[in-house]
Amino acid sequence: MAVTSMMSATAHPHDLLRLTGATGAAALDGTLPDWAAASLAACPWGVVRRAPHPPGFIPVGVRGPERWQRHAALVPAGAVTRSVSPEELRERRPRLSPLTAALSAVALRLAAELEGDVAWGPVGSVGFELATGAAVTHPGSDLDLLIRTPRRLERIRAARLAAAFAALPIAVDCQLETPSGGVALAEWARPDGPVMARTDHGPRLVNDPWAPA
Repeated sequence: MAVTSMMSATAHPHDLLRLTGATGAAALDGTLPDWAAASLAACPWGVVRRAPHPPGFIPVGVRGPERWQRHAALVPAGAVTRSVSPEELRERRPRLSPLTAALSAVALRLAAELEGDVAWGPVGSVGFELATGAAVTHPGSDLDLLIRTPRRLERIRAARLAAAFAALPIAVDCQLETPSGGVALAEWARPDGPVMARTDHGPRLVNDPWAPA
């Protein structure tokens, strides 16, 4: 997808953004660690994160080869040449067969449990690899998922999904994108109690992620 002047307004958390190579790295605010600069030179992609940001900028995370190597930055919308959403990746197949099998099982369960054409897709290392082609997954990788839930997902249905995902041989970490922010499926699957919603301004406890603000 070609970037437009509206990119900063339409970029969503977990979207993968391709930056304009060295120009994109140079445009990132602050000083990049050496590993982040090298990572962007090899694979000029960032993932949209939740954070306050001025108009015309997008908060991104830059990942390195090690799990601890994550760098938060802002990038000008004009430095983005392509955007890939998680739902665009759900028909692609991971490089490693256990992850492929887990993604197929997730697709079947979501089709059976949720009504309508639900927007969902892989995020984390699997999503990054599917979008960029960089081999970042390994046999111990989790399958991270995002499910967009603009309408209320009943807790009993969330519990069934969580139980089905927990039964898979690959660890599945699923987040619901709700009107209040990102909510862990495992938290909303509990019988009652507040949940932590991740927002642009930090986490906050909410009783109902779909209640009007």
